[in-house]
Amino acid sequence: MYLLIIVFYHLPEPYTNLSSNMVLIYFPKIILHYWRTKSLISFHVNETAFNNVTQMIRAPVVDISRPLVTLKEPIKHVFVIVLESIRADALPLNNNLANAVKSTFTSDATAENVTPLLNSLWMNSVRTVASVTSSYTLKSLVSIFCGIYPLNVNFLKEANSENFLYEKCLPELLREIFQTTNNQSTFRSAFFTAARDDFDHQRDLFNKLKFDTIINGFDIYEQTGNVPDLGMFGPADQYILPLMWKWIDKNLAENETNHLMMSLLVTGTHEPFPQPNDWSFDEYRFYIDEPNVNNYLNALHATDDFLKEIFDGFKLRKLYDDTLFIITSDHGYVFNDYGRQMLGLLSTPLECAFSVPLMLHNPHLEAKQLDGQFTNMDILPTIMDILLSSIKPIQQSTNQLLSVPNNQLQSILSRYEGTSILRMLIEKQPVRYTFHLTNPGNSYIIVKQYPKKLTYDISNDEVHLYHLEHDPFELVDLIHLDYKIATTHPPWINVMCNKHWRQTWKGRWTNKYPNVRIYHKLLLENKSFVSISTSNSMNNDKVQLKDMLDWADQTLELARFWKNLVKQRYRYESKTFNYHTN
Repeated sequence: MYLLIIVFYHLPEPYTNLSSNMVLIYFPKIILHYWRTKSLISFHVNETAFNNVTQMIRAPVVDISRPLVTLKEPIKHVFVIVLESIRADALPLNNNLANAVKSTFTSDATAENVTPLLNSLWMNSVRTVASVTSSYTLKSLVSIFCGIYPLNVNFLKEANSENFLYEKCLPELLREIFQTTNNQSTFRSAFFTAARDDFDHQRDLFNKLKFDTIINGFDIYEQTGNVPDLGMFGPADQYILPLMWKWIDKNLAENETNHLMMSLLVTGTHEPFPQPNDWSFDEYRFYIDEPNVNNYLNALHATDDFLKEIFDGFKLRKLYDDTLFIITSDHGYVFNDYGRQMLGLLSTPLECAFSVPLMLHNPHLEAKQLDGQFTNMDILPTIMDILLSSIKPIQQSTNQLLSVPNNQLQSILSRYEGTSILRMLIEKQPVRYTFHLTNPGNSYIIVKQYPKKLTYDISNDEVHLYHLEHDPFELVDLIHLDYKIATTHPPWINVMCNKHWRQTWKGRWTNKYPNVRIYHKLLLENKSFVSISTSNSMNNDKVQLKDMLDWADQTLELARFWKNLVKQRYRYESKTFNYHTN
């Protein structure tokens, strides 16, 4: 896909860097050159309404005194493993993936066979499905490590020197909070990946994330020699392991009381899902007759073998019991699901591009399936919850999570937009709003308040609306439903609606001020709108089309507010809000 764009579109500047990958260097430049983005709209808003709506689009409040799981021993180290392009129905593997591509798995295609290690970890971990804030890898990493939303612009403008990551990212936060009596940080941090760091300001981003050490594909070339690339971004993943073990051993040798915060971006499951260079023909498995999915599952199987080496290495070094392993993905992937002509992630708003597995593993952490509307912005607050709970070993309590310093954890939860997934929600709160950007950042804005989902197609100025509980594959666009032709209506929708209730969508994104004051009033006064929604299938009521359209009308305004809010926080193009104080 990247190569086709390079071939058929004019380069915006001469190609002179013969030592670099032409496709990776010029793909973002071509998109930015031809894909004109809309300018930011400034708008006026009452400051009280602004603050209240800002609070309402944060994660719901949790009860710190009510942990959902038990942690029997304190945690010393953290290892965040980010897998490329792993959708939720691929880990653990289930038939939803085969159904999505209208095929069937062979008898070998089981979770136990494809990913034996990851499947075992899944069953022995705190586990859930999360929705990523962006299907563009580098933007997704911003949310994972900084707990903030990415910018609604194409490519990695977050890394530009004039833009500001508006909260402290995990490495810096750990250095500041966890210190010795001599005011020295107890944590050492490092980011590892076999990928080179020359794609779309990746090097600038990791400098902003403030890891102590960054080791990537260029370091592999320098320290290992001329090794072959695998896929698009650099050497195979296993070449990073000697460098990672060297860093771990060195830091623990210097001071065995050091705490380690590590992260690894695993690229072997990135398209085009290449077979490892050392695999024989017999090692390639046939899981499904759809070739792209079969290659994908083979790449996932190879990644599972690679991760087993990592866990074996931690056990060999006696680090396994003391380490919290967080395993997730940067985004999902789309394989022309349910007949859609969508392969890959570019401008793809489907759920399978955003839904990813999330697991927290430690032998002393109770394994449990959690259900909720979680995002990858929740990873940072959850890590901080566990580490703050591990400051002092428990004496009488059987759960470290009950020993957390409440003020410190509350400070984290009030500061970041995500939440700790390990704490029980306080009852009678609004269902969480979450916002998502399709690759490369300014093609679609998605807003979800489960089960309602709105997608705004920025390029074509089109709004789409879905009910994910009744229509999980997004086949029925409720905005474009013909209310006059009853035979086209799904059985779960009540279309008692006339033309006067049909909103106008075209032109609203750019030509009207977002009316946040009125929206805030609606949120406060419409009790049915803010209360926790009840499943329509449980009370046997049909979904009311008018209610869905009213929600979409209000949510489009909220999306426009959110877009401007995030740009203000990043100080993007030095835009700020102007307030009416009356």
